[in-house]
Amino acid sequence: MLKGKKILLTGLTGQVGGAFADQLAQDNDVWGLARYSSPGSRERAEQAGVKTIIGDFAKGELDDAPDEIEIVVHVAANTKPGTAENGMLQNAEGTGLLMHKYRHVDAFIFVSASGCYLDNPDPHHRYKETDDVGGTTPFAPNYGPTKLAAEGVVRTLSRINGTPATIARLDVSYGGPYDDGGLPGHHLESIIEGRPVLLPKGRPCLHSPIHEDDMVRHLAVFARAASSPATLVNWGGPEGVLLEEWCRYIGELVGREPIFEYGAGKTLWGRITDTDYGTSLGMEWQVRWKEGMRRMVEARRPDALVS
Repeated sequence: MLKGKKILLTGLTGQVGGAFADQLAQDNDVWGLARYSSPGSRERAEQAGVKTIIGDFAKGELDDAPDEIEIVVHVAANTKPGTAENGMLQNAEGTGLLMHKYRHVDAFIFVSASGCYLDNPDPHHRYKETDDVGGTTPFAPNYGPTKLAAEGVVRTLSRINGTPATIARLDVSYGGPYDDGGLPGHHLESIIEGRPVLLPKGRPCLHSPIHEDDMVRHLAVFARAASSPATLVNWGGPEGVLLEEWCRYIGELVGREPIFEYGAGKTLWGRITDTDYGTSLGMEWQVRWKEGMRRMVEARRPDALVS
C-alpha cells in the first residue's frame, strides 16, 4: 500500500476513484481534483480526509492544484463521450494538460481500458500487453479509441519530459458503494429489479473482474514500476469469469433469478486480460471473484442479501 505520499487523485467521485480516496487518504496526503457537481460529493470526499480542489483538467483549469505532488493517479474519464470530439478533448487532450502540469512527479499512473485491444475471435484469448490494439467499446463507440489516444499522449509526454509513468489497462472493476458499482454493480441492480442483462449472441462473454481492494494494493506496484518510456500493464483479476456465471451467483445472493437477453442493444464484447507481466512487477490478488461479489452486495445492497 502507498504510505506517506503526496498524491493527486482524479475521478474520486466515481466508482474506482471513490474507493481510492477512502483508502489512500488514511495513510497519505491526498488532493482530489474534480468539479464536484453532484450534491454532497465534495463533503463526502472531505469526510474521507481528502483535500478537495475544484477544477477541470480537460479545460486546463488547474491553477488551484498544488505543485508539491509526488504521485498522480489519473482515474477520471468520460466513458460515454457521445462524440469523438468530446472524447478527444476530455480523455486525450485533458490527460495531456494534467500530465504537463505534473511532469515533475515521481510517478504518473494513468488508468486506461482493456477496450483498447483489437477484438480476438477466440473468446477465451488472454490479451497480453503486446497484443494488437484498435478494439471497440460497443456501449460507447468513442470511448475505447479516445482512451487509446490518451495512452499515446502519456507515452509521448513521458519520453519528452522524462516523467515516470505507468499505463494500466483496466478490465472490469467492482466492489464498493460508489457510483454505479461498475459492470457487476449494474448487474446487481438489474437482477434485483428484474431487468434483463444484455449479452452478445453466439459468443461467450468472459471478463477478468478485479475487486477494488486489490486495485488499491496495486497502486504501489504501479508507482514503483513507473518509467520513461512508460510502463504498460494489464489491470484485471487472475480469473476469467463468464458474465452469466457472476450474474447467477449474484442472483443466489439476493434470491433472484437473472434474466438474460442475447443479441439485443449495445452488448459487451468480453475480454480476459493476461496477468503474467503484472505478476512479474509484483502484483498480487487476494480477493477471489465470488468473495468479491459477496462483498459488493454487502456494500451496495445489504437489504437484498438473502444468503
